[in-house]
Amino acid sequence: MKAQAIRGTGGRILLTATACGALLYAFLIFAYNPIQDQTTFDGAFVAVHARWANATMTWELNPAAGSNVTTTNGTSMPVAISNAFATWNTTLLNGQLLTNLAIRQGSNTTLTDPNESDCQNIISFVPSSSVNFPTGTIAFTEVATAVLLPGQTSPCGDMNSTQGPVSFIISADTLFSPKMDFSTTTPPLPGDFDVQALATHEFGHALGLDHSGIAHAAMYPFADSGQGQQRNLAVDDVIGIAFIYPGTNFATATGTISGKITLTGNGIFAAHVVVVDANTGAAVVDGLTNTDGTYKLVGVPPGSYEVLALPLAKDANSGVYTLDDFWGWSCGYSENSPPCCDSKQLTCTGQLQNPTSYTGKFF
Repeated sequence: MKAQAIRGTGGRILLTATACGALLYAFLIFAYNPIQDQTTFDGAFVAVHARWANATMTWELNPAAGSNVTTTNGTSMPVAISNAFATWNTTLLNGQLLTNLAIRQGSNTTLTDPNESDCQNIISFVPSSSVNFPTGTIAFTEVATAVLLPGQTSPCGDMNSTQGPVSFIISADTLFSPKMDFSTTTPPLPGDFDVQALATHEFGHALGLDHSGIAHAAMYPFADSGQGQQRNLAVDDVIGIAFIYPGTNFATATGTISGKITLTGNGIFAAHVVVVDANTGAAVVDGLTNTDGTYKLVGVPPGSYEVLALPLAKDANSGVYTLDDFWGWSCGYSENSPPCCDSKQLTCTGQLQNPTSYTGKFF
């Protein structure tokens, strides 16, 4: 059984202290895909990736579970959840820890449903009937952010002392569908989704990452029952979380690959660029090209690589990702999107074309 891992763009809420700001998120042209907010500052468009203030997050678990969660012969649910969070701030790359992220476990909670204004980050397997899980959704994470100018205070009391606007995550609530079966055994029971694997994926969202286009990454947007592959982070996940919460060694332990993808002499907008290990053939990191076909993949570990340029799918029936899956890109690139809009009012002017009828090529 394969199902979509999260609800998607419906799980994003933005509060803003600026005059106006988009209620959308887009994808940066880095490898991996951070959640991004859009706003204006000093009359110019600004895109900022969302993160936790002081690189610190505290989570609370509702320990209740229905009959759809099996822990017999497996770990307890709290242990599975704790292990999933620990994956994000303990995974090494080439023997080095590249992040400065702190994740803390708070007290248990009785809360069951998401609430973007309570400054709490809950994990719930017992959502009320008022919570909607679209067909095929296993779990989703609702992330609320606040865009602040220097000196302003977020609704949760976090101060911004940086230059220019910053996007702080102020709430991240993860809910698991009561209509799906889960287990904590290793491997998970046939037909069940692995609690730790699904939680690892969802907590990537809670920390500020969106989906990856690499199938073996924890942030790949689909999951299979009976498998626990997404318990472990791929390189794309590790450098993604390190980019948002970089340790002092992140810049020196990794490098950057940049270039331009063209078709008949013109830059291709939103081409899917994948960095492939030249020795093993493994996909390492990925991203999308800018409006002029340029790309910049930040945080690539030392090695020998080839770059594969691929088109996005023409529609949902012909592939995993289409341009419409990337909020802020469907009007062109995020810098061309209206700075004052929301997901129901987005209008496109001069929409850029995203060619899809070309063959992938190695460089």
